[in-house]
This record gives sequence, C-alpha cells and structure tokens, in this order.
Amino acid sequence: MHLHGHHAVVLSRNGVKATGSPWWFDSLDVGDDETYEIAFVADNPGIWVDHCHNLEHAADGLLAHLAYTGVTTPYRVGGDAGNRPE
Repeated sequence: MHLHGHHAVVLSRNGVKATGSPWWFDSLDVGDDETYEIAFVADNPGIWVDHCHNLEHAADGLLAHLAYTGVTTPYRVGGDAGNRPE
C-alpha cells in the first residue's frame, strides 16, 4: 500500500506490537492475510490517495482518499480535464 503525501510508522504486524527501531514508510508490502496497524501525522493538507501498487487491485477498488476538511479541488472524474479512471 502506498500513502501519498505522508509517512507512516508501523505499530503492529498481525497483532504483534512493533519493537526496536521505528519502521517508517510511505509504501508497505502487505501480503495475503496480513494486517498492519499504522500511525501517521496528518500535517500535509491536500487530497491524497492511499492505493495498492498492484494496478489490478487498485482498479478493483483497493484505494482510498485522505482528504482534509476545507480542502477542495476543481477537478472531477470525466470533467473538463478529460480524466477517466482505469
């Protein structure tokens, strides 16, 4: 998974608390049946995407938007920019 605009730290993997040096990332390889608990500081206002780098997974909906209150964009899917989702 790739979180744009922020770095995160792993708190736990598969329910086991992280120990040792902090594991900071902006992309995290999550295997089948794995779970991660992460934390990040929301200090970079914008409209950001969190997505899978496996494009088939992303096209199937494995993505999310991180949006800050009060931040908007004039761009719309299929709008004047002609952008279209894959």
